[in-house]
Amino acid sequence: MPLRHTLLGLLNWQPMHGYLLRQYAKEYSWMYPMTNASIYPALHGLEEDGFINHSSEIHSGRARKVYEITDEGRVELRRWLIDPSPQGLSFRDQTLLKIAMQSEETMAYARLWVEELIDSLRDTLAQHERDLKDAENIAHYTRLTMEYGAEMLQLRIDFLERALAHSA
Repeated sequence: MPLRHTLLGLLNWQPMHGYLLRQYAKEYSWMYPMTNASIYPALHGLEEDGFINHSSEIHSGRARKVYEITDEGRVELRRWLIDPSPQGLSFRDQTLLKIAMQSEETMAYARLWVEELIDSLRDTLAQHERDLKDAENIAHYTRLTMEYGAEMLQLRIDFLERALAHSA
């Protein structure tokens, strides 16, 4: 289960409290969507399975849980990371489906939302590139994956621009 393994991977870096885990998990949501509501039940399940444990600390007068991966959790993370059976490639994407179904007539009306999407993607790409530039001490494979994300955002922008250019 990618959410549980993502949390194990993050905790393998360092112990973290829930809020910090949510912040780090957000950076991976472009690859695998994770909601805040799903993170805490996943942490509870990981703790029940013995893959993590927690200690309490006081921060700003409030108790908070700090989670830490266990040896069993490291074994499970390693098992998942080296598992040779990845999920199939998925192109389940409503935007691609909408573009594929366009005609010259409908694209004239869809042009506005496509242009707005391109602008939004450019903003996302710019933020992603700033994050990448600011991430000096990240692991090689994390950087490589972030670069892939930037390339995919640029590819999507190029694709949508080509769709618009065809309908001009």
